[in-house]
Amino acid sequence: MRRVGIILDAENISDIVDLSHNAEAAGFDSVWATELYRTSFQQLSVAALSTKNIRLGTAVSLAFARSPLITSLSALDLDELSKGRLILGLGSGAKRTNENFHGLAYGKPVTRIKECIELIRLITGDTKKHDPIKFEGEYYNVNLSGYHRPFKSYRESIPIFLGGVGGNMIRAAAEVADGYLGHVVCSLRYIKEVVNKSLKEGFERTGREGRRFQKASIITCAISKKKSDAKEAAKRTIAFYATVRTYRPPFLLHGFERETQKIRDAYFSGDMDSMFRSVTDEMVNTFAVVGNTDEVLKKIDAYKQYIDLPILSAPHYFLDFEEVREYQNKIFDSFGV
Repeated sequence: MRRVGIILDAENISDIVDLSHNAEAAGFDSVWATELYRTSFQQLSVAALSTKNIRLGTAVSLAFARSPLITSLSALDLDELSKGRLILGLGSGAKRTNENFHGLAYGKPVTRIKECIELIRLITGDTKKHDPIKFEGEYYNVNLSGYHRPFKSYRESIPIFLGGVGGNMIRAAAEVADGYLGHVVCSLRYIKEVVNKSLKEGFERTGREGRRFQKASIITCAISKKKSDAKEAAKRTIAFYATVRTYRPPFLLHGFERETQKIRDAYFSGDMDSMFRSVTDEMVNTFAVVGNTDEVLKKIDAYKQYIDLPILSAPHYFLDFEEVREYQNKIFDSFGV
């Protein structure tokens, strides 16, 4: 068994039960729940009840859309429900998502996420202590005097992974988190040249040791004997992320600025066919792992030279769930025990 995780991507809740059960039966390290069309904590609650040993990660929970207290309570409950299997993956989310979807001021995301994580650690660290929690920062001013959670935490601490694409956010992961969670568009080259360099800078800046720090990254994975089908499926997911300015750095590193602009123009004009056609084969080879089982296994092994945990995601944007499920099943068959 190769140590990998998998993203849960399901049309309905009952499918989450099946996917989680299958991932554990196949010997996967972890299952991860994204947060856009469903909430990550609720998805993993279902996964926790249908499994026994596999780790459960949020990939990622939107840190600014909830208060640190609500995030802490959700994490504590889920960690208890799963008997200590939670990895709390947090992310700032894109500027557009925060402002347009949630009506939140984005501000300075790195400063804000550091304050948020510090507060979550204070709240989840020892819920039996009666020392009042007071915090004054640029974004959070919290006074929990008189608030005492009467339940014992399942663990003394819950591991926190910080997701990020830009160098400043990646450095913040090294400074304040227990692990780093790379985005789908963090190519192998981007991980080698930007992510690992930025993490090293973060460790050096704070004097933290990185020995126990874990590096993970989500990777779009499309396995098929017919490589052309796998490429077309992956193109749709890449096209979606190319429309988001927050994820521009990896595209720029690889010189895809012209292609990215064409994708954005097509998307905002509603021309989806042109949007998908604007994703080149070179972009697929850069940002996704596609091919038959042997090809994909070899490519993922290359990632494992630079990260501890590849988290595989079937292509899913602009595809029907039957097709998504087929790609997920091929991941289970190829990487399972």
